[in-house]
Amino acid sequence: MTASKPHRALLLAAGLLAMAGLVACTGDDEGPTMGNRGDTGASSAGGGLTTFAGLYVSADVVPVTQTETQVTLASARPCQDLSKMLAAGQWRLIDRLTYGKLSDEELALIAGFGGVAGDLLQRGDTLVFAGLEGGSACTATVSTVPRGEIKLEGGDLPGTTPGWVATTRCYRSKSSGDLIVSVYFDTDAKVGGQGQVSLIKSSDGYTVDTEDTSSITLSLLRHKGRYLNTMSAGYARMSQPEGFVELEPGDSFSGTATLQEGTADKLPAGEIVLTGLLDSNTYDAEIDISLRFACSGVVETN
Repeated sequence: MTASKPHRALLLAAGLLAMAGLVACTGDDEGPTMGNRGDTGASSAGGGLTTFAGLYVSADVVPVTQTETQVTLASARPCQDLSKMLAAGQWRLIDRLTYGKLSDEELALIAGFGGVAGDLLQRGDTLVFAGLEGGSACTATVSTVPRGEIKLEGGDLPGTTPGWVATTRCYRSKSSGDLIVSVYFDTDAKVGGQGQVSLIKSSDGYTVDTEDTSSITLSLLRHKGRYLNTMSAGYARMSQPEGFVELEPGDSFSGTATLQEGTADKLPAGEIVLTGLLDSNTYDAEIDISLRFACSGVVETN
């Protein structure tokens, strides 16, 4: 079913397609093709791009910030060109999130998720997520994506299965220290999802906000190809892909956040466990989810 304008906005706000920034490029459920490996003018950025070996960009693409797990690249190139450049080196494009033409209102709706869209790249056993934003003058934030066990239990879900989680944005309140974590994830069992979880600062780290459950948005998608690409196809049609469900906390909802030692005040990383979630369409079997997250950067908010 094609979405009307109000319903289109609702889908965006609900997090069906909560990223923006990559120039439109329609895909299918079988996943994207590899990036153009022809002449892109790519080279090492003056020897300055040291975070990810084998990731090459031209001299006009400038590394603004670098850590061991993230690099932010600024350019005057369109996002489509920068996307092709990143996939033209030693990193292989394996999944891609794209979108159709968005209005200013729709761009504002999805900005809370991080305002990014982009590519999942692989080199050997290592994954990175390149989030692109800005359109004609594109900025790319490339961050490591950990693989590991993801728990998806309840109903016909697969249980514990290998997968990856891309932490696309972390917001931290300057006054309270509370943290909002945004993630995309996918599994070998072909169940992926995305969401935001609010974490309250506590004496020993963070805890899931179980009082204001409206701060938790989470969706799952059973698919036949790859998560990001399947969502892109749904976004191009502005209709929910088959197998898409929104989750909400039920009466027995609970949540915990376990942080790796020493990360709470710097770049939080750890595991979020949510139990007692319900499919908002059926409200039948309770669903439990366990996801690892790792903030490669933190946006401080008032």
